[in-house]
Amino acid sequence: MEFRQLVTLKSIIEKGSFTGAAEEMGYTQSTVTSHIQALEQFVGAPIFDRMGRKVILTDVGQRVMEHASVMLEEYKKIQNLHNLNGEITGEIKIGAPESVTVYHLDKILKTFREQYPYVKISLLNINCSEIQNQLISSEIDVGFMLIRNPKKDIQRIKLIEEDLALIGLPEKISTFEQVTDGHWDECLITNEKGCSYRTDFENYLKEKQITPAHVMELWSIEAIKRCVMSGLGIAFLPIVTVEREIQDKQLAVIPYPDQIAPMPLFVGHHKDKWVFPALQKFLEISNRHFTVISV
Repeated sequence: MEFRQLVTLKSIIEKGSFTGAAEEMGYTQSTVTSHIQALEQFVGAPIFDRMGRKVILTDVGQRVMEHASVMLEEYKKIQNLHNLNGEITGEIKIGAPESVTVYHLDKILKTFREQYPYVKISLLNINCSEIQNQLISSEIDVGFMLIRNPKKDIQRIKLIEEDLALIGLPEKISTFEQVTDGHWDECLITNEKGCSYRTDFENYLKEKQITPAHVMELWSIEAIKRCVMSGLGIAFLPIVTVEREIQDKQLAVIPYPDQIAPMPLFVGHHKDKWVFPALQKFLEISNRHFTVISV
């Protein structure tokens, strides 16, 4: 077994295919295939079930990946033992939901890159549930999570509380008052399942025994906002994502009873993860950013 075979294995899992791993690593697909074949020969069992274009880890493959994650983590520690010309080096893999990426992370990354230009940064936009899963599996180093109850395996810092709002066109400001016998003649435009604030609002409607006439699921906050501004429906979003549109009177906050509490925003990593120098500096800059805006 060679160490690069484990690196290839991790890349296939992250990219979801042999082709994606080959593109990421600069290999031919035949090279990626040969790495996995050699690894399978070493462990004496198949690592992937190949189902068309999809690759799924076998039980043996899952156990191999558990050990590989530990070895790759140790590799990262060795990689960070020295500095480049006195500068902090390494790589940070970050997971963040869209609202954090678009409305906060650009400023954090700009500051970090200015101070630590030799650190490679990878950013993955995924929902908060998946961020927790990938922190626990060590697929990412650090994650931003809009979530009420982070899993116990995650060491986290609370950064801020994001206000949440029901939003629509200004002329729809009284739409929630028009709910009749639990029926709400409105289209709820929302993002993907697994989003924490979507889950909050769905639970709220269930508790109040309210059913919207339609639910439309979209792929991005920007798409949701544009549909709401076109009059297609209403949405439940972090207020930070719609502040400009509210100020410009393109959108308005719709009052509703027993409002949902603000959502905590955490930054965190696996509790057993080594906080290497680049990651420590990133956590410090993230914390400073939110300390400033919350003052």
